[in-house]
Amino acid sequence: MLIFNISIEEQFNIMKKFEMIDEETYKINRLIICSIVFVFQFFGLFGNVNLIVLTYRKKSLQTKYGLIMVILAVMHCFCLFFEYFNVGFGIASMYFDYTIRRNICFYTIFPYIFAHSLQTGTICVLAFDLFLTIAKPIKYRTYQIRYYFPVIFSPPLFYALYSIIAGFIFLDDDVIQLCNPPYALVAKINGQWYILMMTFTLLTVVFYAFAFGLLFYKVNRNSSDIRLIERKAMKTLKVLIVIFVLTRLITTFLLNILSYIGIDKEVITLAQSYNIVGGLIGYSQNAYVCYFRSTEYRSLFIEQITKLSPAVGKHLSKKETSMRVTTKWQHSQVSSMHIPHVEK
Repeated sequence: MLIFNISIEEQFNIMKKFEMIDEETYKINRLIICSIVFVFQFFGLFGNVNLIVLTYRKKSLQTKYGLIMVILAVMHCFCLFFEYFNVGFGIASMYFDYTIRRNICFYTIFPYIFAHSLQTGTICVLAFDLFLTIAKPIKYRTYQIRYYFPVIFSPPLFYALYSIIAGFIFLDDDVIQLCNPPYALVAKINGQWYILMMTFTLLTVVFYAFAFGLLFYKVNRNSSDIRLIERKAMKTLKVLIVIFVLTRLITTFLLNILSYIGIDKEVITLAQSYNIVGGLIGYSQNAYVCYFRSTEYRSLFIEQITKLSPAVGKHLSKKETSMRVTTKWQHSQVSSMHIPHVEK
C-alpha cells in the first residue's frame, strides 16, 4: 500500500499499536491533524465552489482548460466533503467502540471513491491537454468540446466506474479499522485501484515533462504559434501540475526513503500522519492558484466576492491595485535599463 494514501485514522492506530507515543501525545497529534483537516476543508470548499460559480457565470472562462478545471473542482469538493465521514467513523470507533464494517463503509463513501478516482484521472487529462496546447496549438483550437471531452475523459471515467462496480461485486461485511476508499475496497480490488492510480500519476508526469520540454524548445526558437491566451493558461496550469507532483510523488518517495534508510520508526510514523496534508493541499489549491497566477481570474474573483461581502471585496481590490502598480513599476524599470555607451 502506498504511504501517501494511508489516512489519519490508520496512522494513529499504528502509533497506538506499537506504543510509539503515549496516550496524551497521541491525542494532541490527533487534535492537530483533525484541526488541519477542518481548516483545509473550509478554505478548499470555499475556493472550489467559487471557481465553479465563476466559470458558470463568465463565458470567457468556459474554454477547454477552464471546463477541465471546473470538473476537477467538483471532484475535489466531493473529496473534501467526504473527509468528514472519514473523521466521523474514526471518532465513533475510537471513543464509542463502534465497529466499522466494510459494506456499511462502502455504501456510505462510494461517491468519494468515484470522485477520488476521477480526479486522479482528470489531473492526467489536464496535463495531456496542456501537452496538446503546446504541441498542436492550431489543430487544438479546432477540437470541439462535445467530441474532445468524451475521448479524453474516457480512461478516467472507466477507472472510476470500474472501482465502484468491482467494489460492489466483491463487497463483504468484514470488520475494518477505518472507513476510507482503500479500506472500503477488498484487498484484490484495492491492489488494482492503486496500480491504476499510479499509472495515471506517472502519465501525468510524462505529459508534464514532454509539454514543458516542448515549450522550452519553442521559446528558444521564438515560436509564435502559441497564442497569448494559451500562454496565460500555461502560467496557471504549470503551478497546478507542479503542486500535484510535489504532493503526490515526492512526499511518497521521501517517506519511503526514510523507511529504507532506517530512520526511527516513531519519527516515520509521525511524518506519515502529517502526510495527509499533501492530499488536502491537492484538493484545495485550484482556485487559489488561479487567483494568484491569472489577472483575469483574480479580477473576476474579486468582483464575485464583492457581491458576497463588500468589505472583503474592497480590501482585495486595494491589494489588486497595489499588485498592478508594483508590476508596472517593475516592467518600467526593466524597460529603462540599457547598456551605457563607452567611448573609445
